[in-house]
Amino acid sequence: MPEIELIAVEGLNEAIIGTTLRDDREVIAYDFGKAVELVTASGQTHEEATRFIENLSQDVFEGSPAFIYMDNDQYGFTRERVIH
Repeated sequence: MPEIELIAVEGLNEAIIGTTLRDDREVIAYDFGKAVELVTASGQTHEEATRFIENLSQDVFEGSPAFIYMDNDQYGFTRERVIH
């Protein structure tokens, strides 16, 4: 099996929900909301953290990670009950 190189964002490991395909390449998938929470916990305001993650999600290059907007509330789940 061939080895796959994945690009990760330092400090956002807890927001990883798996992998996905972007332009036929496997990339790391992050929970957008959790990533914002982690950046906020490092000292940025919610607005600054949201803008930072939005900028990361729009910066598309070969192997760039994907940020997924999770909407678990629509199914009545809380974050703790969702299995990734």
